[in-house]
Amino acid sequence: MKLVTKLLILSFFTILIPMLIIVFFSAFMIYQSSAISQWEYLESIRDNLENEIIETEKIYITTIKEAADTKLLRDKFYVYEKYWNQLTESLIAYDLEPVADFLKNISHDSNIEVIALYRRDKTSFYPVAVHGNSQYLPSVLYKDLVQTLYNKITYRRYPDGIYLDIVYPIFSDGRLVGLVQFIHSYNEDFLLEYAKTFGIEYALISRNAVMFNSQEAAIEAVKNTVSDAENNPRKSFRVGSTTYSGVVIPFELGEEAVGDLVLYIERASLFGGESYLMQRLMAITLLCIMIPVVTFFIKEIRLIRAINSLLTATDAISSGNYNSRVDVRSRDEIGLLNRNFNDMVEVLKRNRDELQRQNEELAVKNTYIDAVFQSLRINIIVLDPERKIKVVSKNVSSRLELTEEQYGKDLLETEPFLQEKQLLKKTIENVLESKSFIRLYSVKFGITSYEMDFYPVIETDRSLSAVVLVLNNVTEHMDMERALIHSDRLASVGQMAAGLAHEINNPMSIILNHVQLLQTDALSEEEEQRFIGRIESEIKRVSRLINNLLKFSRDEKIQPELIDLGEIFSEVIWFFDPKASNKIVQEFYDGTEIKKQHADFFRLKFKKRKISFYILHTLSRSELFCSRDSLKQVLFNIIKNAIETCGDEDVILVADLEKVSGGTKIILKDNGCGMDEDELSNVFELFYTKGKPGGGVGLGLPLCKRLMNNMGGEIGISSEKEKGTTVTLLFPDREAFYG
Repeated sequence: MKLVTKLLILSFFTILIPMLIIVFFSAFMIYQSSAISQWEYLESIRDNLENEIIETEKIYITTIKEAADTKLLRDKFYVYEKYWNQLTESLIAYDLEPVADFLKNISHDSNIEVIALYRRDKTSFYPVAVHGNSQYLPSVLYKDLVQTLYNKITYRRYPDGIYLDIVYPIFSDGRLVGLVQFIHSYNEDFLLEYAKTFGIEYALISRNAVMFNSQEAAIEAVKNTVSDAENNPRKSFRVGSTTYSGVVIPFELGEEAVGDLVLYIERASLFGGESYLMQRLMAITLLCIMIPVVTFFIKEIRLIRAINSLLTATDAISSGNYNSRVDVRSRDEIGLLNRNFNDMVEVLKRNRDELQRQNEELAVKNTYIDAVFQSLRINIIVLDPERKIKVVSKNVSSRLELTEEQYGKDLLETEPFLQEKQLLKKTIENVLESKSFIRLYSVKFGITSYEMDFYPVIETDRSLSAVVLVLNNVTEHMDMERALIHSDRLASVGQMAAGLAHEINNPMSIILNHVQLLQTDALSEEEEQRFIGRIESEIKRVSRLINNLLKFSRDEKIQPELIDLGEIFSEVIWFFDPKASNKIVQEFYDGTEIKKQHADFFRLKFKKRKISFYILHTLSRSELFCSRDSLKQVLFNIIKNAIETCGDEDVILVADLEKVSGGTKIILKDNGCGMDEDELSNVFELFYTKGKPGGGVGLGLPLCKRLMNNMGGEIGISSEKEKGTTVTLLFPDREAFYG
């Protein structure tokens, strides 16, 4: 498609369609606005109607009270109540003439439609005089019914309309002698007068029946509108081709007078009729469209010519002709564009010449760099962010058997790295995400162990362009380290053997002495049982001593796993007291102050001591990757030491967890007697103990230190005399030590 066609289509979509949308939207808004105005007009008529009804009620109440209190009626009906049956018809007719004149004046002055007077005859009331239409007046009123109607407006529904009815008593000398009744009708004549005055249509519906309707053709539409007007009284409906705006006015003037009054008016047409709204808007729109379209067409022809000249020059430059230029014929934006294009071509020509020169220099430098890179003793692999192999040093090729065919492939899909795919995948993802250095201390490929360093290559815009892997063969280093540890262990075992002879000699002497005494048969049965118990105790002590020695000297294999710390602590506590109680507390006393922290509280007894052990939820709700058996052995020895060094006081132990850079700390605090600097410096020495005689033999903490070292961790102890001791166990992150 040519540019001219595209520009014409563009002008159509950018000018014509938006203008038409604006026209139709404006017409629609005007149309909607007219509907809203009509609804507001009908609602104002509704307000006038309601005000007229309220005003009529006020006038009728005021007037009926004044009429009932006039001296004329009080005197007349006093006589009628006593002597009516004794009066002749001619005398009654003569006597009622001033009453009729009185009613006529009231009706004229206060616009009262119907007035009726009733005389009392015991418990009933009978009509005496009526002014106005007496069609719906009762022939008799009963006292019980009348008392419920005193001074109360009642609305009644009759076939020709809704009627206002009010009754008021006439009293004379404190006696009820008669009644005054006012009636006012709201019939079709009343609504017709409103319709003519305001130019509207109407319909009155009561008890699902249409009483009045100014348009017979609209009966069904009006009924449907009333049934759907519960939430919104403003409605629009159609009758044939005519649309009406209507307002539904529900009324409930009494038990009998209930229904809906609908006022509606014809809505003006959008296209036809007398308004000519759309025709005028369309004419103005076409005029507004033609002006920019013609101007745009003239300009686009000139623009196309300038673009064609630029295309010709661009084709020449892409073929290698940097001497091609475009003519500058104007000083407007197009001329400025051509001038800038010529300047750009000149810059490109200079840059091309400079780039060729730099490429020649770079080729020479790359040769030097490659020679240095390939001669390095360390092993290097460069990966792109998709883990594809980009560069490999020859040292790696020779030791890890990488070939040139593997260049450009995913590192994790090549041997020997496929052996540790999951570990390397997670490590590289961490480097890409954190953009920071990560080291794996020991990763084994076959029989060779490597220390792997991952270095992210960060560009100036903070984006990561590559990851450099540096592999250092640590197999020989680890073999030497194991040999040194083995030598150190042999020396320690020799040192332990010397101390062990002394430690075992004491219980063996006791056992020998007790056996000799038992052989004399000179002991009582009670003494024999006590001696046998003592022999058993000393044998267990020797067994414990030998077991600790074996655990220290044995080269245990670490089997790390993800463990629940709360579960491990519970198991260790149950070693001391299988009946230990457990509950959750929100605050506790740690020996120095009240701590407001959630913790698991264990209450246990061990060697006649009461122990309160608080394990904070930061620890008991956490997990750790390490050797389960080694951690249990470490915790057992530390807790046992804390209990045995706390004297005769109740023991308080607090365990917490803290995340630190590169690892996790488990912190154990007690309220014991503490240690001075000399004691603190010897706690990890073999056979050093400050417990009571018959207690530990000084192998617990050295064993803890060796187990922590085997797990890649550290153990630290801080203490202050008479203020307790704190033991810190630092475990490395999983990737940093276990790989």
